[in-house]
Amino acid sequence: MKKNITFQFPIEKQDYNELFRNMPYFKSINKMATVGNLIALFLFCGYNMIANLQIAQDGTQYLILNIVTVVIGIVMYYVILFLIRLLFRKIIESRSNKLHSLYFKSNNTYQVGFDPRFDAFVLGKEKVKIPVDQSLKVIETKRNLLFYVGKGKGKDDKFLISKAGSSDQGLKLERITNMLQEKGIVIKTAKPI
Repeated sequence: MKKNITFQFPIEKQDYNELFRNMPYFKSINKMATVGNLIALFLFCGYNMIANLQIAQDGTQYLILNIVTVVIGIVMYYVILFLIRLLFRKIIESRSNKLHSLYFKSNNTYQVGFDPRFDAFVLGKEKVKIPVDQSLKVIETKRNLLFYVGKGKGKDDKFLISKAGSSDQGLKLERITNMLQEKGIVIKTAKPI
C-alpha cells in the first residue's frame, strides 16, 4: 500500500501571479490577440498601398507613401502589442491579488497532497479531490509546478506545488513528477508570454 504524499508550504503573491500567467486559456487568448494584431498590420499596409497607388503622381511619391505607411503600421503594431500585454498583466495581477487576499488572510500555508488510493490530488483543508488523468495539464517553472484541469479557464481548478523547501520536499516532488510521467501526463516547461 502506497503512502500519501503531502506538501505544506508558504505561498506568496508571486506564486499566484505565476499560476495565472501560465494558464493555458490566457496564453491562447494572448496568442490570438498577437496574431490578430499581425493580420491587422498586413491589412492596414495592403489597403494603404493600394490607396497610395491612386493618390501618388509618380513612382517616387508612391515609394515614399509606402515607406510612411509601413513605418506607421509597424509603430501601431508595437503600440497595440504593448497595450495588449499591459492589459493582460493588469488582469493577471488583479486576479492573483484577489486570490492571494482571499486565502492569505485565513492561512498563508498551502496544503496539497496526493492520495494513491483514489489516484487524485487533495487540495487544502476542504480536501477537494482532483483526479490524475489526461485532463490535467502540468507546467514547470523555476519556482513551482503548476497544475490546470481541463482547458485551464478561469473557473477550472488550478493549483501549484512549490519547488522551494527542504530536500524532503524535493524528493516528494520528484516522486510526483515520475508518477505523472508514468501516467502519460506531459510536464511542459513554461514559456514567457
